[in-house]
Amino acid sequence: MKKALLLLLLALPVQAYLQTTGAKKSTDAPVTLVCKIIDGPPNAMNIFVYEKFGLATREIARGQRQEDGSYVATLPGGEPRVYFVGFNDVQTTPIILGKEKNLTLWANAQYMEKGRTVGSEINKAYENLRKGAEQLRLQGEELYNEQRDARVRNDAAAIQAAREKFKAHNEAKANFIAELKKTQPMLWRSATLLLWPDDVSENATPASIVDFYAREFFAYANLADPGYEQVPEMFDAFQNYVAFLQQLGAPADQIKKGLETHLAKLPKGSMAHRRAFGGAIKGLQNANHQDLVVFTQRYIEAFKNNDLGDVAILEAEMRRTSTFTPGMLVPDLVGATPKGDTLSLLKHLKGKYVLIDFWASWCGPCRRENPNVVALYKKYKSKGFDVFGVSLDRDREAWIRAIEQDGLTWSHISDLQGWRSEHAALYSVSSIPQTVLIDPQGRIIQRNLRGEQLAEKLREIFGE
Repeated sequence: MKKALLLLLLALPVQAYLQTTGAKKSTDAPVTLVCKIIDGPPNAMNIFVYEKFGLATREIARGQRQEDGSYVATLPGGEPRVYFVGFNDVQTTPIILGKEKNLTLWANAQYMEKGRTVGSEINKAYENLRKGAEQLRLQGEELYNEQRDARVRNDAAAIQAAREKFKAHNEAKANFIAELKKTQPMLWRSATLLLWPDDVSENATPASIVDFYAREFFAYANLADPGYEQVPEMFDAFQNYVAFLQQLGAPADQIKKGLETHLAKLPKGSMAHRRAFGGAIKGLQNANHQDLVVFTQRYIEAFKNNDLGDVAILEAEMRRTSTFTPGMLVPDLVGATPKGDTLSLLKHLKGKYVLIDFWASWCGPCRRENPNVVALYKKYKSKGFDVFGVSLDRDREAWIRAIEQDGLTWSHISDLQGWRSEHAALYSVSSIPQTVLIDPQGRIIQRNLRGEQLAEKLREIFGE
């Protein structure tokens, strides 16, 4: 689940967006956006304007290719807000659209995130904000490395010097945000999410440094402020939070607790909350964090009544990958037995520890493993252990004959479809033998235990 959870984004036309969100069509004059793209896809007839909600993306408009190779899009006018322009919803450049009626965007298709506008004061300010925040972050990384090296050397003078530099750096960041708050009322909140304070305590330890950042990462931002509702950097901020804490070596439980604490500050169900939650999930995915499934389930529950495409995608991916994730409930397996009866895994064996065994009569490794499973079945059957065989056979007689020859006296099902087996597809089985060990509640303990590993796990559960 952790690595497989691909957060695919959904795009819908502006009409669907207006219908879904209940937004009203603007009565302001329309905005014309001209896109001058270098090295664009030679056959691309359209460029797209998106609005991003974290894990979900809506297509707002399309810019048609002109004879001179540029692309022209027309959007409803209105209050300025951040949109994203690109040939897809991954490689995009952010741009503020609304009040200015005519804008020109220049970009290289290979580096869309570095696109620049012409003749737009608000976009120039936004570009400078992002550039300034990036420079401050890079300076902070250099100072952190300098401080870390000084601590490794146990050089008191160098440690103190780095600490003083960090104090000045914190002041520079605070001044950067304060100046933006005075001059750019629409933009300054973005800076509070792109920057975070640094630990300048005198006797910092690795543990105390992690504690500081886990607690103070969002210190520049008042997350309860409703002004953050239309700030897309909320997604990046929570993604960066996970990445930064992991880089510092924070324990998984501390990252989880920190996310829960900071997410709770946001108005529940708001767009700011949705973006932050989505950023947390993306960060956990990138970190291969053990609690990714937990946060994904919470996200689905929080936004299932306002699905923008993200919820459906996450639900589908959860179902597809659930059989790989310890702690997840397994889907039921219902199929025909060798005698032609219908048998359900969860109805028949619930309350026992069960090894779901995907195998086939023609599978040599499966047949060689069978004696080991038979021995463990005999040893632990009386203690609540059972086996549920799921065959990828096509030949019914060969399946039954292998059961008898190998002494597999437990329950079996097969749809006799070989590699087209619906049972195998349900559990994402692409090779055999494969096993899934589940607990009496039907939750996954571990996948692909065989041989001594299976014996050791059963000793751990049942004792000798």
